[in-house]
Amino acid sequence: VEQISVCGLESNDTVYGQREEFELLQKCYWKASSRREDFAIITGPSGSGKSVLARQFSNYVVEDGGTFLSGKFEQFQQAMPFSAITNAFDEYCSALVGSSESAHATKVASALRENLGRDAL
Repeated sequence: VEQISVCGLESNDTVYGQREEFELLQKCYWKASSRREDFAIITGPSGSGKSVLARQFSNYVVEDGGTFLSGKFEQFQQAMPFSAITNAFDEYCSALVGSSESAHATKVASALRENLGRDAL
């Protein structure tokens, strides 16, 4: 798990001073793309540009043909420690169900069953 601390200057949809953080995210993505598992968590104080960095990186991943999931830990959901991860997968599954690409949804469901076994049922 990569933990990427953010402290940059945010202006509209641009974050300044986060080239290193973006490059770390790229490395995680490349590792995951080559079938090696990786996971990144973006951390930082309020207003430091975490959401903008994630949005910019999601554009990079989608343009490359990848799938980008993101979740946000909300202050009032602290009693649910995995709420951000759960929300990210909920949004992804909802998008799959509503997608016109049923072949992709079938492929994802098959991969989940294969990797999770009986736990996927």
